[in-house]
Amino acid sequence: MADPMIRPILLLALTTTPALTDTTRPQALQVLLDYHAAACTAQGGNLFVPDDAVTEARLRGTGDAAAILDSARLSCSTAPGMFCADIIGCELNVFVGEAQHSLIVQGWSLVPEGNDQLLQVTIAGALLNKPEPGTFLMTWDETRNSLIEINQDK
Repeated sequence: MADPMIRPILLLALTTTPALTDTTRPQALQVLLDYHAAACTAQGGNLFVPDDAVTEARLRGTGDAAAILDSARLSCSTAPGMFCADIIGCELNVFVGEAQHSLIVQGWSLVPEGNDQLLQVTIAGALLNKPEPGTFLMTWDETRNSLIEINQDK
């Protein structure tokens, strides 16, 4: 028999309004935000998704705009750092259509390239098995339906 405390929490998670539902977002992005909201609710909190948590980008190689969810911007009222690890970084998710690519980054930015943009990320050295963090330029590869690193040794 299930723990009596689990039932109310599960019921609350199932009846909680989706996290700031936005019909213009890719469905996969909304599903992830709803998941984060349920995880926060399970911690007894409320998820705050500020406007700057989702950034639109025009990555080279895509016909569609990409949506980038910066989980460092999300906040759970009872667990403010829920989506980040102290020295490793925070979750960054890139959505193109319904495809999704996730990274753990210490920082990121969009770098202009003509009419398009490149995604520049800094990844903790511990995740790279190196003593220092690495910085990479990335874009979307429609064939692989994923982010790819751009060779910077031109």
